[in-house]
Amino acid sequence: MTQNLPHNILALVLAQFGYTREECNISLLGNGLINHTYLVQTQHKTFVLQCLNQQVFTGPEQVTDNVDLISEHLLTQSSNKNYALIPIWQLRSQNNKNHVKIQGQYWRALHYIEDCYTLESITTSEQASFVGNAFAQFTNALGNFNSQKLADIIPQFHDLSTRITQLNQAVKKTSNTLLLQAHSNINFIKSQKNFIDEITAITKNLPLRVTHNDTKINNLLFSNKTNRPIAVVDLDTCMAGYLMHDFGDMVRSCCASIAEDSAELDKMSINIDILTALTKAYIAGFNGTLAKVEINSLLLGIKLMPLMLGIRFLTDFLNGDNYFKTRYATHNLVRANNQLHLYKLLCQHESLLADIVLSTSRTTA
Repeated sequence: MTQNLPHNILALVLAQFGYTREECNISLLGNGLINHTYLVQTQHKTFVLQCLNQQVFTGPEQVTDNVDLISEHLLTQSSNKNYALIPIWQLRSQNNKNHVKIQGQYWRALHYIEDCYTLESITTSEQASFVGNAFAQFTNALGNFNSQKLADIIPQFHDLSTRITQLNQAVKKTSNTLLLQAHSNINFIKSQKNFIDEITAITKNLPLRVTHNDTKINNLLFSNKTNRPIAVVDLDTCMAGYLMHDFGDMVRSCCASIAEDSAELDKMSINIDILTALTKAYIAGFNGTLAKVEINSLLLGIKLMPLMLGIRFLTDFLNGDNYFKTRYATHNLVRANNQLHLYKLLCQHESLLADIVLSTSRTTA
């Protein structure tokens, strides 16, 4: 696997953290869509080395500074027995920095947690309960952290109106060939004006929190010993935000029967048992502190996040695939089709979703 790694650059980066290329065994790590991530193993230490994607993160120093702030807070919460998971932290370079810049690229090293694994999907209600509880723990532990201290890494990241504006701009600039392929999806998104207006209205009344903003199942580390989550990872998009975004993205990534880039839409279904377990554990994880407007927003978040991600995939497809990593020419279009189909399925189950969310909130109040 190492033949594809940039050996000369890696040697320069490793030197900044006090290692030589020769003493390190390096392999690609994970399947993230944004950054390039490597596992570095030496005789005495294992850590993660990551090159930040500057097309996505235009202020990479703000990213690493945000992660430091969040990690320090969670470490304090952990030492005070208020956070049961393992906080992730960034290692320091030889110059005591949280990043290094080599040939115009920004790199950072991260603490590596041993004896764990990640999941791309969950299959049982017990797993769902663990996932919901872990992500709730993370957000709840940051409940007394001032979200305004964090840099706005990607402005309007989960603002639906902004995403629609970006889609409209892409429509105007793209080729006729790509536009023809995306035509039906574009028309469908335009037809969702009432839901978009509903999101705009409730957002005005929601409290800002520190949110993770990428609560996919594979951003949890599970213990090999207990098969329970032990850490929330990938803190790069942690910013001030709304609870419905984190909850909706968690549900989106856990409850569909097929992967988000599968083209077999006829095989997609929603696992209601997993959705119910996620919801119960997530709401319970806040120990009765959620405001009524936040609970109501969770129902909207379930539908919002697949719609928004579908819009983002479609926009990236029209723009020439500049944001998400792709493996083939229509990969982002397939992803968009998938997420918009999931949104439609969730809309069909709206009354059931409302029963799950609202009944759960009553029993945990």
